[in-house]
Amino acid sequence: MSIKLNESQKMACNLLATGMKTSEILNQLKIRPETLSRWKQNQLFKECLELAQEKVIKNIQETQKYILLKSQDSVVQALENNDLDIFKKAMIALRYLALTKGKETIEDKINRISKDVDFDQKFGFKL
Repeated sequence: MSIKLNESQKMACNLLATGMKTSEILNQLKIRPETLSRWKQNQLFKECLELAQEKVIKNIQETQKYILLKSQDSVVQALENNDLDIFKKAMIALRYLALTKGKETIEDKINRISKDVDFDQKFGFKL
């Protein structure tokens, strides 16, 4: 077997990392279950999969951070809007505080989930 992964193997790594079902991967790549099973035993494939999973998780984290920052900016803009009366501003502030009170950071949530014994079995990879 060649030292490098072929394009189908790289695609399989990326599709697995995104959580696509094995049956869908087999259909999309037009490969047999035995082929994918054999690939999963290959150390280079395992490394490729781990890297792809790290990229997916990082992308999710960055997206969540972006959404949080945009949301906070929207709340600040609403509170600074002179067209809103004090009651509406208070309601916005209270709802925001209620939603964020005691919430875990994204990193804390990922660390907690990764310590879950069943995480590897549920999702097929370790963080």
